[in-house]
Amino acid sequence: MPEVKPYMLGKLTWEESQALFKETDIAIIPVGSQEQHGPALPLDNDAFQAQEFAYLVADRLWPKIKTAVTPLISYGVSPHHMSFSGTITLRHETFIDLIVDVGKSLAKHGAKKIIVMNSHGGNTAALSIALRKLYDEEGLWCVGIEWWKITADVVKETFEPPHFHADEMETSVAWALGQRVLEDKRIDEPGREPILGFTKATMFPPQPNIMPVWDTTDFSDSGIIGYATRADPEKGEKIVVAAIDRITAFIKRISLIS
Repeated sequence: MPEVKPYMLGKLTWEESQALFKETDIAIIPVGSQEQHGPALPLDNDAFQAQEFAYLVADRLWPKIKTAVTPLISYGVSPHHMSFSGTITLRHETFIDLIVDVGKSLAKHGAKKIIVMNSHGGNTAALSIALRKLYDEEGLWCVGIEWWKITADVVKETFEPPHFHADEMETSVAWALGQRVLEDKRIDEPGREPILGFTKATMFPPQPNIMPVWDTTDFSDSGIIGYATRADPEKGEKIVVAAIDRITAFIKRISLIS
């Protein structure tokens, strides 16, 4: 039987859930995607990372600060990857409704603070709308956390650009978290620049940078944008450690908000 941790909401009975929400008003929702990550990483990579980060954070906090971690939302907004087999996308409207419905359900059971552990950049725009709706309609305290943003300084110190998709950074972090990595399938494709001087494939672009609505095939043939052959789990561990340290420190701080 797999190990059941006391914060794993989906593994609790309703009575155990009721008891947990009497001790905490914090709920973590891990959110990812099912989309291509080049030849070396599985389609579930973003979902895998979201769940692992959520569990690692809850482990670090427990039992001093208790949280509930919901079952993983494994699908996200990924139309820009649909040219690659196996990608499954939600519409923005579907994703927004899903997050709002989950948040409202948690609120009914006693959650007052919603933390979405998001591991897919394509979710960001829709997620911001969903969290706004939860705040406006339910008065919930909401935040979306993305590991690459909260560790941006460490990412830029550790990895050479571009930092974008299935690259050295993402492959290293996935590897450090225990993801399946096909080492001999790692390749390098730094990415095209569709509008020279203005459209660069990186999360941290030098200016000027103007990014129109795009498809992955505008930048890459393999689905990779970056240098996957440089991936190293030890480098990835630096990001994992920094992310867990910073996210847990943040949750400790918000646990004091009444």
